[in-house]
Amino acid sequence: MSDAPRPAVILVVEDDPRVRAVLAQVLGSLPGCRVETADDGPAGLAAAQAHAPDLILSDYAMPGMDGFALCRAVRAEPSLARAVFVILSAYGDTALKVQGLDLGVDDYLTKPVEAAELLAKVKAMLRLKELQDRLHADNLALGALRDAQARSFDQLLALLLHLLDLGLPGARERGARLAEAALRLAVRFEVPPEFERDLDLACRLHELGLAVNPELRTVPPEGTGIRDWRYALVTRSLLDDVDALRPVAEIVAAEHENWDGSGMPSRLQLGQIPLRSRFLRTLADFYALYDAGRGADGALAELERRSGTWYDPAVVAQWTELVRHAPGLAQAPARRRVPIAELEPGMVLAEDLTTNTGILLLKAGTRLAGSSIAIIRKRHLADPIVAGAWVDSAA
Repeated sequence: MSDAPRPAVILVVEDDPRVRAVLAQVLGSLPGCRVETADDGPAGLAAAQAHAPDLILSDYAMPGMDGFALCRAVRAEPSLARAVFVILSAYGDTALKVQGLDLGVDDYLTKPVEAAELLAKVKAMLRLKELQDRLHADNLALGALRDAQARSFDQLLALLLHLLDLGLPGARERGARLAEAALRLAVRFEVPPEFERDLDLACRLHELGLAVNPELRTVPPEGTGIRDWRYALVTRSLLDDVDALRPVAEIVAAEHENWDGSGMPSRLQLGQIPLRSRFLRTLADFYALYDAGRGADGALAELERRSGTWYDPAVVAQWTELVRHAPGLAQAPARRRVPIAELEPGMVLAEDLTTNTGILLLKAGTRLAGSSIAIIRKRHLADPIVAGAWVDSAA
């Protein structure tokens, strides 16, 4: 297979056969170039579609489709849009040239054109076209690299969320509920859209420290559901190792700072606490209180009681208004994931329960009894059910 470079293709569109022949002969002397010709606009467009020229040299005044109309047609086709387009005209009207430039004409040559000027102009434009083509190819390669990096990052996130949910069943659903609420608050506070993704991830990943460090899973004080603040530092240390997750780590790190400066670990206060961390703190505590049995009204009352000490009063006020207008935001997830060891009689399966090898044990909707749980655990020893079981939260 030959490694010779592709010749540059020049298309000459000229209705005068004598001028067309002279132009083709002159341009044919350029090394590494191939010249194609056409005798009018429609034929020029067909030739451009057939040969994908690097440069089109077109007469302006042609019957039917003039040079400007041909330029418009060429620019309208994505495969031809990057070709250099030069108009050859006997007119020197500045207004006409400006009109052509607005349509996508790259340059003009005035008839009669000297051979030396024609060759110099075409060579310069072909060099520019080659540089543009290289830049375009580099941009495509860079775009492909960025796409690959984005896919890798998304795969990393999926793995983190999966590991989080395995180590702390229900964390994925809690994080999703938290993220939805936080993004609602972000709209109310006019947080720029480019900052929403980090907020979303902070909500979904903030419990990571609890998943990897069981020692921090202390039993929350009765009726609060609020855990030891130190797990946020573990989460931050894990996320800090990934460049793209460092902004997420900063949000999580300040999750337990208090509005009055009495929080941990840095005793930040008021506006020193990042706004998105204030969202996370308020919402995480609200849902912890809600899930601990306080209900929406009880959880909101507790937030209000500590508004101005633990919580940003503006965040509490906006969240209270949101819950009043959209009560569904406070509701618990419709289902939750439970480790096999924690299954209890009376739980109702929200999904089919299968082993890792695909063996179906029980269908969705089954209410568990002591005997069925014993069978599940026995099978789990031989054929692990790593993901646990999805159960109906309401049931």
